[in-house]
Amino acid sequence: MSEQAPALEEPIPITVITGFLGAGKTSLVNRLVTSRAGRERIGIVVNEAGDIGLDGDLLGDATDDVVEIADGCVCCTSQGELLDAIRRLQQAAGKLDRIIVETSGLADPGPVLDALASITHVLRLDSMVTVMDAVHALDQLDRHESPEARQQVQLATHVVVSKIDLADDDAVRRVRARVAALNPTAQVIAVARDTLDGDLLLDRFSLAAAESAAGDDHVHEHEHLDVEIFSVELAGDLDEGRFEGWLGGLLMLKAPDLFRIKAILAMAGESRRQIVHGVQTYVESAPGRDWEDDEPRTSRIVIIGKDLESERWREELERCVAG
Repeated sequence: MSEQAPALEEPIPITVITGFLGAGKTSLVNRLVTSRAGRERIGIVVNEAGDIGLDGDLLGDATDDVVEIADGCVCCTSQGELLDAIRRLQQAAGKLDRIIVETSGLADPGPVLDALASITHVLRLDSMVTVMDAVHALDQLDRHESPEARQQVQLATHVVVSKIDLADDDAVRRVRARVAALNPTAQVIAVARDTLDGDLLLDRFSLAAAESAAGDDHVHEHEHLDVEIFSVELAGDLDEGRFEGWLGGLLMLKAPDLFRIKAILAMAGESRRQIVHGVQTYVESAPGRDWEDDEPRTSRIVIIGKDLESERWREELERCVAG
């Protein structure tokens, strides 16, 4: 994109809705917009794999603030096209309270996050929602071994298991178990058609929420079926330059395998916690609350992914302790 979207005082929260073909993404987007009617002005970027766009018309009753990207999914076409669509949406709609991006059912959400990582001064990731059809989800994940379907689950902050009124209880339990194996930190919401409370999916991935979530993690390191969970707790302050070098190296070498990064950091010379959360190359950092005088300054870092080479990164992280 040749021109960045204008910087705003407060980044606009953005929710990414993904999910395999026929899962019910457009119906969910309609419900999210309807649930916030009168409270927020929501702009939508909708992406379709074919060269004829339909979803924009299907969303037309919910909002007029829609920009379509047709003829290719955003994970295959230029990421600049997504950013340009967001810029055009802002220019056409004026001040927006929230943006929703609905990806193609064939999309790997990783490149979408890559694009958003370049404009964190304009947007902040609020939630990454994956919609799964309770009837067909296991076929898509296992029998057909769709890498896109797996990636959509692994990068989600929330997984909506839809159409449970069309599936038996055992099928829903098996879908839940499969989601937990792929992404143990995702919030799973199982719903019948057209019954989801849209507020359950919004305002859920803020830095404040990240601080609370990181504080709840225990220090452990184990394999959870398809994912590896790497946690470390370091006493004392971190050298900011060394830590940034460590994080940059991790992102450069391991970004495709990073499903979640959460951290509360004690930085040398800083009176406040530094809160970090991220997905793949999307990383957001901001100051948290003050350290109390009698409170030990300890950094806690949790990384969820695969093939993490945990021992290597643990050793390098320990070298970031100031002193």
